[in-house]
Amino acid sequence: MPSLVAKTVRGRRYWQLITSRRVNGTPRQVVLAHLGTADALLARLTQGAGRPHKAKVAAFGFLAALWTVAQRLALVETIDREVPKRRQGATVGEYMLLAALNRLDTPTSKAGLAGWYQQTALRRWLPLPRAQLRSQRFWDHMAKLDEPAIRRIEAALAARLVAAFGLDLRCLCFDCTNFDTFLDSRTVSALARRGHAKSKRDDLRVVGLALLVSTDFHVPLFSHVYPGNQADAVTFGSVTEELVARYRLLARHLEHVTLVFDKGNNSQDNLEGLAESPYHVVGSLVPSQHPALLAVPLRRFAACADPRLAGVTAYRTTQTVFGRPWTLVVTRSAELLAGQLRGIAQQLAKRRRALAALQRKLARSQRPGRPWT
Repeated sequence: MPSLVAKTVRGRRYWQLITSRRVNGTPRQVVLAHLGTADALLARLTQGAGRPHKAKVAAFGFLAALWTVAQRLALVETIDREVPKRRQGATVGEYMLLAALNRLDTPTSKAGLAGWYQQTALRRWLPLPRAQLRSQRFWDHMAKLDEPAIRRIEAALAARLVAAFGLDLRCLCFDCTNFDTFLDSRTVSALARRGHAKSKRDDLRVVGLALLVSTDFHVPLFSHVYPGNQADAVTFGSVTEELVARYRLLARHLEHVTLVFDKGNNSQDNLEGLAESPYHVVGSLVPSQHPALLAVPLRRFAACADPRLAGVTAYRTTQTVFGRPWTLVVTRSAELLAGQLRGIAQQLAKRRRALAALQRKLARSQRPGRPWT
């Protein structure tokens, strides 16, 4: 709690506003403001309201909202429970929270994080000396988080998210993607690999990320990082057991949960594994591998009754796929058809422009000289 303290300098008595803080584990007095002599302090107290001599502007609103959500989810406490450390400086959970808030607000390097912190209201909520915000301190604390600890933290946060926000878990979506890295080509990283980059940057190494999210607000409930050259179907097969475990953790009060994924995850083993899991499953097929379905005439399609599927017609049948019977639904969407026709028209216009350019070149070649054949 702040207090007034007198200090004598060259025979004159001055007043300071001080408080006690722990710096590097040692209690110390910190000067909050120099108030001057008693006469100067009295003059300032008796004068009328005026313009402030100085003001500090700090980012507040967005970070305050994020800080409140983190407190509601007990994020710091959850991380510290799995990765404890001795009571010295900031905890692992506090370092991870600061790094996450920085990524959401104004992403910087770890070396620039201290400067960002000084410009925010976080200095009041989580007061830390600048020495504790050096980039090496972040790397030291991140190194304490091994993969098993991350799994346990993620599971605890997922359960708390469902309980705190009442998420609807009746339908969950699973998908894989990858992200570019700019690591040196000679890196020894087991994750950064050259693979089928979604960004089409085949010159860069990529890292894969698989996510299980709720259709209700698209909240991530499970994640898995994998080498960038690993196929989606292989990734899906490697996490089937973890998806089942996460199902049992999240869906304690539900009769059924439907798992939705795309055709990139299809394989005999994956579908057999899901058949034995508690999930209901919705997937997709590669159209070119099922020409008989593509040949079904449109007169056999029926309009969908759900208003959310207005304009969509579908054909429903049963067929054996990957060794077991499935209910198949072939859809026809006017919106998708319009998009495909636009794509065809764009490609056709591009080819026509190329042919017109070739015609002009051929015409110019017929001038005296060496005409093209």
